[in-house]
Amino acid sequence: MCIAFPGKILSIDAENNLAVIDISGTRREAYLDLIDEEVGIGDYVICHAGFAIHKVDEDTAKENLALLRELLESEEFQN
Repeated sequence: MCIAFPGKILSIDAENNLAVIDISGTRREAYLDLIDEEVGIGDYVICHAGFAIHKVDEDTAKENLALLRELLESEEFQN
């Protein structure tokens, strides 16, 4: 199963086109090479396999994170 996670951009290394993002308290690096929208610090992006693939608004990002959290805490997922 492949899952993409929303994360908030904390910093951007423009020279390497690399962002540090926060996904529910976990910091990850994500390359910005695949995203076709301009992004900046504070923006939310959907990330998969170390790449930002889509910019999303804050409300959508928070809804998706809540759903993922609920899924991970469900009994069905843990079995």
